[in-house]
Amino acid sequence: MPHGRRVAVRTKAHRAAVRSSHLAVHKLNMKPWGFILFVYGEVTEDKDMAFFLNFFGNFKRSAQELKSIRCLAVTAVLIALACILKTLTIQPLPTLKIGFAFIAISAIGMLYGPTVAGLSCVATDVIGYLISNQQQGFSPLFTLVEVTGGVIYGIFLYGMNPIKPDFTSAKTFWTGIRSNVPTVLRIVGAKFTINLVCNVFMNTLFLMIMGYGIVPETFWIKVGERIIKNATMLPIEVFILLLTLFPIKAAYSAVFKNHRQSV
Repeated sequence: MPHGRRVAVRTKAHRAAVRSSHLAVHKLNMKPWGFILFVYGEVTEDKDMAFFLNFFGNFKRSAQELKSIRCLAVTAVLIALACILKTLTIQPLPTLKIGFAFIAISAIGMLYGPTVAGLSCVATDVIGYLISNQQQGFSPLFTLVEVTGGVIYGIFLYGMNPIKPDFTSAKTFWTGIRSNVPTVLRIVGAKFTINLVCNVFMNTLFLMIMGYGIVPETFWIKVGERIIKNATMLPIEVFILLLTLFPIKAAYSAVFKNHRQSV
């Protein structure tokens, strides 16, 4: 075949492949969960079934992690770290408090998935309450908030390869962020969902149910205040996770590089 004809054939095939990929992405984006599928990176022939299988499959795979001694040991360490970090907060403003326990919980979700992360939050909430000097009584409603947050971290971050921050210059740092958009979106999606569902709505609702200074007449006012607060916190918390998740995953990989997983 002449060289020019071979080039023309390859070009035609390339154009057909590009059109096919664009059509697949267009169909994917038409679905309400197309964004989630894009973030998860699961694009198959049956996209609807792929999402549901991937979603529920992650819970099953995460539950199977509990059979591993490695999982139990690492999770215990991260639970202890979360309990310690619960006592460390920064309060730059009277109405703004930054905690760090979410770093350990998000690490559990990233390493071992939603089932392990949700169960770990039961332990962190109970232990955290026992070692603190809270005047309020213990309520399982707020444990439910913690568990929901852990499950959300596991849903979004399970199996994620975090970005290695490059601090050579501001330009290289943001270039690295732009080149890893799906990973960044998984972190943003996790924190946004937790802030909205857990911090804004569930916490406010349960505080009203428990009678902690919120009455039905002021419920939506408190929700508005919490939306502003959590919107302010979102970029800070996302940035913290971008800085911390890679070293945690790198340390985990280095420690267990030459060790066979025990089951």
